[in-house]
Amino acid sequence: METNKIIHADCIEYMRTLPNNCVDLIITDPPYGDNVAYGWNNKTIKNNENPLINCSALVEMYRVLKRNRSLYLFTNWKHYPFLTEFVLRYTNFKIRHLVVWKKHNFGLGWAFRHQYELILILEKGKPKYNLKDFSDVQTASHINHNKLNHPHEKPIDLLMKMVEHSSKKGDLVLDPFAGSGSTCKACEKLERKWIGVELDERWVKN
Repeated sequence: METNKIIHADCIEYMRTLPNNCVDLIITDPPYGDNVAYGWNNKTIKNNENPLINCSALVEMYRVLKRNRSLYLFTNWKHYPFLTEFVLRYTNFKIRHLVVWKKHNFGLGWAFRHQYELILILEKGKPKYNLKDFSDVQTASHINHNKLNHPHEKPIDLLMKMVEHSSKKGDLVLDPFAGSGSTCKACEKLERKWIGVELDERWVKN
């Protein structure tokens, strides 16, 4: 099992090659399955046609995650009800909490402009958490999107706080939908081992 490397692969197929209970933390932002283009540049995400992609990956994520560990799963208000229903009915994860990431600027939209994302906290067993000041409303550095970066790139300082809250130095962190690799960069800064998996080759190269 190679670490500190972004793997160009289908994440479900890749996770099936991993042993049980080998990962200390999972942080990921899967496609929501809404089949839309994002931002002024109408950027698309590979494999964004089917919301079940996210759900199917949860089965393998549960298997590879160690007991008494956490999964941070980004989602949005449209996908959240469907996702939580799937988690409760078809997985062994427990839903611990819902964190709101409040962005500095609002995005595109009509009538009601988007300014937040949701992060679902799922647990396998009874994890411990490290920080005493982790609010369920988070702010972070602003991402300036352009034609070159990933449409769902996440702030590294936000991801670092999750890594700090749910792991320790030397732990192994997995991001099955790595995108631009922000989770991997956060792990590097905090001396965690990491594995990123990304289907779209253009982001693996970056």
